Amino acid sequence: MRRISARNQRIVLPGLVLAVICLMSVLIGGCAGPKRTPPVETEPLPDFAPVVGTPTLLGVGLLENEKSLEISVNGPALVLDGHGGNRLARLDGPGTVVCTRSGGQVTWRVGSQKGTTGTLVLQPVDPGHRVLQGKSAYRGGFLVIPTPGGSGLTLVNNLDLESYLRGVVPWEIGRHGRDKFTALEAQAVAARTYTISHLGTRKSRGFDVYASVQDQVYKGSADEDPLCNSAVESTAGLVLRFENEEIEAYYSACCGGVSSNIEEVWARGGRPYLISRPDSPGEGKEAYCATSRHFDWRESWTAGRLEEIMQKTLPEYVDYITQPGRSEWAGPVFSPRDGSSSASRPGRLRNLEILDRTTSGRVARLAVTTDAGVYHVRGDRVRWVLKPSSGNPFILRSALFEVELVRDGERLVEVATRGRGYGHGIGLCQTGALAMAERGKSVREILSHYYPGSTLDRVGR
Repeated sequence: MRRISARNQRIVLPGLVLAVICLMSVLIGGCAGPKRTPPVETEPLPDFAPVVGTPTLLGVGLLENEKSLEISVNGPALVLDGHGGNRLARLDGPGTVVCTRSGGQVTWRVGSQKGTTGTLVLQPVDPGHRVLQGKSAYRGGFLVIPTPGGSGLTLVNNLDLESYLRGVVPWEIGRHGRDKFTALEAQAVAARTYTISHLGTRKSRGFDVYASVQDQVYKGSADEDPLCNSAVESTAGLVLRFENEEIEAYYSACCGGVSSNIEEVWARGGRPYLISRPDSPGEGKEAYCATSRHFDWRESWTAGRLEEIMQKTLPEYVDYITQPGRSEWAGPVFSPRDGSSSASRPGRLRNLEILDRTTSGRVARLAVTTDAGVYHVRGDRVRWVLKPSSGNPFILRSALFEVELVRDGERLVEVATRGRGYGHGIGLCQTGALAMAERGKSVREILSHYYPGSTLDRVGR
């Protein structure tokens, strides 16, 4: 990403020296947490002024490979050719555009008007109006493109970064009172930094970030929270940096009392600001996130049910971890029982054993023995292999767990895990941040606790 210089007003985390920050505008064409509570305010805040130096246009992937798309707008709008910007049609009031795919083109229809174009943009004339898909409303506009590598259509929400954050913060950290406001601010800074540091990573998909947990949960403008909006506004343009680059500001719901070294959890290199450390005010003190409903948990399966789940999750793990860039980090993946064994057919579950743990105590290697052989499951992917029977949550809450096995003689009867935390445990702990805020900690203190060594910079001021 090309950068331009900007003189900054410096805001420094304790004991650190600021660097001059620079960012550029990025165009899309180039390219689960704490319990939610009701909003605490009712009056909406005014639209934000653009922040110099932040991306002017962000592409959020909403839907992929759809056979058809029906998108609408609640006020006057233009339908444009996404490549050249030529006007295809005008809506003089609320209206709907129906899109389908024809070869490598987008076929569109607005009332009696219709046509075909390479990509299509639906843009409100007045930025105060919203574009809609189904029951969801969004700021900015829509971009419709042929799905890269697919046969359908991809829907992208184009909007500015600060407006995007309004639809992220309440869904990531929840809705809370003013006593936790600095945690909302910390979440806003983390989400802004995450977004900027990940621009371009989804380029092959035709957008910048997913609107889901694959990146950050984003639900548009319909259920924005005024206090979360205020946190976005009060931190407008603030990002975390390390050695003149935006950090990879990961976060999770509850770290279970200790954060993770990123390189022990995922097939990534180490980051000096994403390290394992106690989530507490001092040695022997209770963890900030100790009051979380996810701090302690238990999950259990009958052996037959877990065996059934693993017929799918173990082969999926092998496919995932043997992809380029992961296999070296993972080490040995599958040891067949004999020459006729196949990793794609696990068979009966015989045993589970934790072979190694990370610095934070999370499971680093889990050996799963089946009729087919031994699967060596690495890092955070143990959560995808040990999916809960209920499907809620979708994967195991955390890799910070112990395994309990119940046998009837040699036969495995039941499997249980007892653990702490919710999520990967890397970076900011959302429930811990909320507790720190409640104890009077500032946004700077919260961010320096979870991203040690990083610097808080204001962009373009």
